[in-house]
Amino acid sequence: MAKRPRRSPQDKEPESGRKSVAGRYLYFSVFLSGGSILVMEIAAGRVLAPHFGNTLYTWTSMIGIILAALSLGYSIGGRLADRNPSTKLFFMLMLGGAGLVALVPALRGILLPTMEESLSLQSGPVFAGLLLFAAPGCVLATLTPFAVKLAARGEGSLGAVTGNLFTWSTVGSILGTFATGFVFIPFFGLNGIFLTTAGALVLTALFGLYLYGDLASLFSKRNARASTFLGVFVLATMGTGAAWLGVIPGVDKNTIWVRENMYHMIRVFERAEAGGVRVREMFLDHQPEGAMVLGDDRKFFYEYTRFLELGPLFVPHMKRAIFIGGGAFTMPKALHLMKPEVSIEVAELDAEVVDAGSRFFRLGKFPKLENLVGDGRRILRSSKEKYDFIVGDAYRGLRNIPPHLVTREFFEEARERLAPGGAFMLNLIGYRAGAGGAIYASVYRTMNEVFPEIFIYSTDPANPYTAQNILIFAFRDADPGRFRRVSEAMRRDQKFAFAARARVSPPGARLYGPVLTDDYNPVEYLIERGL
Repeated sequence: MAKRPRRSPQDKEPESGRKSVAGRYLYFSVFLSGGSILVMEIAAGRVLAPHFGNTLYTWTSMIGIILAALSLGYSIGGRLADRNPSTKLFFMLMLGGAGLVALVPALRGILLPTMEESLSLQSGPVFAGLLLFAAPGCVLATLTPFAVKLAARGEGSLGAVTGNLFTWSTVGSILGTFATGFVFIPFFGLNGIFLTTAGALVLTALFGLYLYGDLASLFSKRNARASTFLGVFVLATMGTGAAWLGVIPGVDKNTIWVRENMYHMIRVFERAEAGGVRVREMFLDHQPEGAMVLGDDRKFFYEYTRFLELGPLFVPHMKRAIFIGGGAFTMPKALHLMKPEVSIEVAELDAEVVDAGSRFFRLGKFPKLENLVGDGRRILRSSKEKYDFIVGDAYRGLRNIPPHLVTREFFEEARERLAPGGAFMLNLIGYRAGAGGAIYASVYRTMNEVFPEIFIYSTDPANPYTAQNILIFAFRDADPGRFRRVSEAMRRDQKFAFAARARVSPPGARLYGPVLTDDYNPVEYLIERGL
C-alpha cells in the first residue's frame, strides 16, 4: 500500500492562519461590544437631557441602568454559552444587539416627548433609560462571557482567557467613552452615532459568521425560521433607524437652525408674534435662553431682561462688566446699547452658542463684546480684572441650574472680583413659596452669607406659587443710603416704574432651603421638590 504523502508545515499554514485570525476575532468582537455599550451610555445622557435636564438624576439613572444591564447580560450570556457554545449563536446575539441599538433613534423620537409631559425630573430618566437602553445593553453584555466559553481550551487556560477577554471588553469601553464625549457627540448627530454603532456591530457579526464557517448553516432547514426572523428584525430596525437620521425631537417648521453637541441641543426658532413683529429665539435643550425682536436690538422680548436697566442705576460709574452665560446674548447687547463706554466680557461655555449668536443674533454687530469660551467660574476665578457689574445668567430654567455656580465658594469668588461699589445680578427661574421655593431660598441664603446687602425683584411679584424669573442684586459693599437713592431715582424716571412694583421680600424663615457649598450641594433634589 502506498504511503500517503505527509503534509508539509507550509500546507498547514492556511488552516492554522485562519484559526489564528478566528481566535483574535473573538477578542475584537468583545472589544467592539464593550465600546458600543459605553458609546450608547454616554450618548444616552444627551438623548435624555432635552427632556429631563442634564442633571445628576439623568446620569445616575443611566449609569445604574447600564450596570444593571451588564449584570443581567453577563449572567444570561454565561448560561447560554453553557447550553450551546457555538460561534453561530454568539454572532446572532451580536446581530440582535445591533438591531436594538438601531431602534434607539425611533424610540427617542416617538416616546420621549410624551414621557417628558407625564414624568418627573427623577422618574423620567429612569423609565426612559429602561425603555431605550436596557435591552441593547443587556444583549451586548452577553457576548463577553459567551466568548470566554468559546475561547477557553480547558480549565488550565480559563483564568487567562477570562482576564484577557474582559480586559479587551473594558478597553473597548474606555475607548468608546472618550471617543463619544470628545469626538462623536461634538461632530456627529446622536441618531447617526446610534445607527453607525449598529452598523459596525452588524458588519462584525456577519464577517464573524463567515470567518467561522457559520454563514451557510443559517439558511439550513433547521435554522431557517430563526435566521429569517433575525434578518427581518435587523433589516427593519436598521431601516427604521435610517429613516429617523434627520429627525430631532422638538424641531418644527419654525426651526431655522439646530445643533446637538456635548453640552446640549441648540435650536434657533423664528416666528411671527402679534402685531407683525418677528421674533428669533434660542433654546438650549428644552429651555428658552433668549430672544431678539428682529429689526430692533433695543426692544426686550422677555420681561426679565428689562431688569438689566437697574444695573446702571445701582452702579452709575460702571466701567467693566462680565456676563456668566451668553444664551442669545440679549442682555450683553442691551447693556452695550445702554452704556457703550462699558467694557463687556461674556463667558460662554459652548463655542457653538457663540457661533449661533454671531449667525442669528447679530452678535457680530457688537465688536466691543468680548466672548470668552469656557466655564464661567473658571474664567472669573482666573481673571485679573475687577468688575463693576457681574451678571449670572447661566441658570437655565427650572431644571438646569449648574450646581457649581450657586455655592458659597462661587459667590465668594464673585465678590472678590467686584470692584468697590460693584454689584452682582443673578437671574434665577423658580418659585418663591411652597415646596418649589426651596431652590430660591437656598440660593438667597447662600448669597446672604457672602454679600452684605441684597435686593430681590420678580417678574410675577403677586403670585409667589408660580414659576417666574427672580432677579437677585447683591452688592459688594453695604450702603445705608442705597435704597433711598434708588427709590428716589425710580420715582423720578417712569421707565423704572415696573421695577418699583416688582421688588419682593426675601424667603421666609419657614421656607426650606439649605446653604449650598462646594461640599454640600443637593441642587437637583431642591429643584425636584418644585416639579
